[in-house]
Amino acid sequence: MSALAFAQKPSDKPQQNKPAPQDDQTTRVGVYEVRLPVTVKAKGKFVPGLTQNNFEVYEDGKRQKIETFIAPSKLPLNIAVLMDTSNSVKLKLPFEKDAAEDFVATVTTFRRKDQVSFTTFDSDVELHQDFTDNQELLIRAIRKVKAGGYTRIYDAVYRIIEEKLANLIGDARRIIVMLSDGEDTASEHSLKDAIEMAQRYDVTIFGISTKNFKGTGSGLVENADDKELRRLCEETGGQIFLPAEKIELFKAFTQVAQDLRQEYVIYYRPTAQEKSGKRREIRVKLVAADGHLAHKQAYTY
Repeated sequence: MSALAFAQKPSDKPQQNKPAPQDDQTTRVGVYEVRLPVTVKAKGKFVPGLTQNNFEVYEDGKRQKIETFIAPSKLPLNIAVLMDTSNSVKLKLPFEKDAAEDFVATVTTFRRKDQVSFTTFDSDVELHQDFTDNQELLIRAIRKVKAGGYTRIYDAVYRIIEEKLANLIGDARRIIVMLSDGEDTASEHSLKDAIEMAQRYDVTIFGISTKNFKGTGSGLVENADDKELRRLCEETGGQIFLPAEKIELFKAFTQVAQDLRQEYVIYYRPTAQEKSGKRREIRVKLVAADGHLAHKQAYTY
């Protein structure tokens, strides 16, 4: 498969040569460490004020020792915005572009240390703007896209991680915000491939499905395609949103922007340090606190 296509200069800043992608969990020579972002909500709102003592982490049923605990809003963000520009979203594209512009403006205004990139996917996966905090460059890239072609959701996720997010250096959170009608029609990679790639490199995916979006009031009806997008998000520790109206579309982006800075980050070193190539299940338990947990559910090592 060819490298990710660029629609313009990759970035407004010089790029340093980066090493080949490495498993995100390995942080020290000879020691394997897992970084686990966790969101806690009660009645739809973030639960603040939790400490390391409020969490227990289990891997394959065995309790793990938490080595480091980071409170929300501390780590910088690297956010890859992926927009579906296939033929099936043509009528919705103007609304999607407006909402994406609003999201980019919100993120880049809040903190200069946060970086956003913009990629579209249809019959091709195309990077229009590499990671930057320059709002003008991002909005210009969003405004010029047009719709047409098939839908390659899983290829877009796989490739933006493999070719961009996996190469990022430092402790910045790796996020994908995807806007799509939820139906993949042309990917070479599978849903399983995309999930495992995201879990491997600690990428959290938020999905905004426009499957039910008509621009006017309408009911929300989940179908198989939405359930696949939900699985892609929830198994990587993210969420799916199902707006039916324009105002709900904007609210979904606003909610994502808030949730991105409301994660606790846990680091632990698995008791099983040997590399087996097998899937490892993760479970997090709340102690002396109530709320719904969102985190990646497994990884392979």
